[in-house]
Amino acid sequence: MRVWVTLLLVGAGCGAFEFHPYELRGPHRDLHARSLERLFGAEPKQAFRFAVVGDMQLFLDDSAAAMRDLEQRGVDFVVQMGDLTEFGSTQEYEWGVELLSRLKVPFFVVMGNHDALGMGQKLYRRTFGPESFSFTYSGTRFVFFDSNSREYGFPGDIPNLQWLKTALAPEPAVLNTFTFSHVPPGNGDFDDALVAPLVKLQQKQGVAISFHGHVHQYHDVHAHDVRYVTTDSMKGRSYLWVDVDGSSVQVQRATF
Repeated sequence: MRVWVTLLLVGAGCGAFEFHPYELRGPHRDLHARSLERLFGAEPKQAFRFAVVGDMQLFLDDSAAAMRDLEQRGVDFVVQMGDLTEFGSTQEYEWGVELLSRLKVPFFVVMGNHDALGMGQKLYRRTFGPESFSFTYSGTRFVFFDSNSREYGFPGDIPNLQWLKTALAPEPAVLNTFTFSHVPPGNGDFDDALVAPLVKLQQKQGVAISFHGHVHQYHDVHAHDVRYVTTDSMKGRSYLWVDVDGSSVQVQRATF
C-alpha cells in the first residue's frame, strides 16, 4: 500500500495537490451534524426513501453517474458505506463530499478502511464527526460504527461492542433498526474473535438489516434473524434504495 501512496503523490506533482495531501484543512467540517439538522429541520415523513451507495474510492466517473441516477429517482438522504477515498487524503475527502453534495440532500458516510490511511481518521473526524453515531428518524433507528479491525491491528475493541450494545438498547418508539459498518462480519479484515458476539448482539437487539461495503460485490443474505446486505462498489454500477413506511421496509437494487 505504501508504494501506491508514493505513486499517487509523485503523479500529483503537476498540481493535483496544492498542499500536503494529509493536511487537516479544507472547507468541510462536521457534515454529519449539518445533515442531521437538515433532516430533522424538514417536514417529518412517515414514508421515506434513502439510498445506500458502496465504495467510491477513485471510481469518480462511476460515482458521478450514480449521483445523476439518484437525482432522477429522488431520495430523502444518502448513506455512503465507506472507502469514500483510496488513500485517505484531504483532496479525496473533498472530491467525495463534492460528489455527494450534488444531490442536495443530507448524507452520512461510514468510516472505511481506506479512509483511515495516513491521517485519514483525523480527516474523517474533522470532516464528518465521530466514526460511531446513531439517530432515530420516523421510527427507524440508524446505527453507524467502525468495523475496520485490521486497520488498527485487531485491538479487540473494533468494533466497539460495548458502545454498540448501548446504541441498540430497546426503545418503544423504534419500529426498525438498521446498522451500518464498512467491513462485514466474517471478512478477513473483521476481528474473527468479535464475529460471533456481534452476530449474537444484533440478533438479540432486533436489528432488521446490517448494511456493509468493502467487498465490492452485492450480497443479500439472512443469518440469525438478521438480513446482511453488502453493496457493490461504484465500479460495479449499482446501489441500493430503501423504502420505509412504518414497520414496512423494502430494499431494491438499482443499476445504472
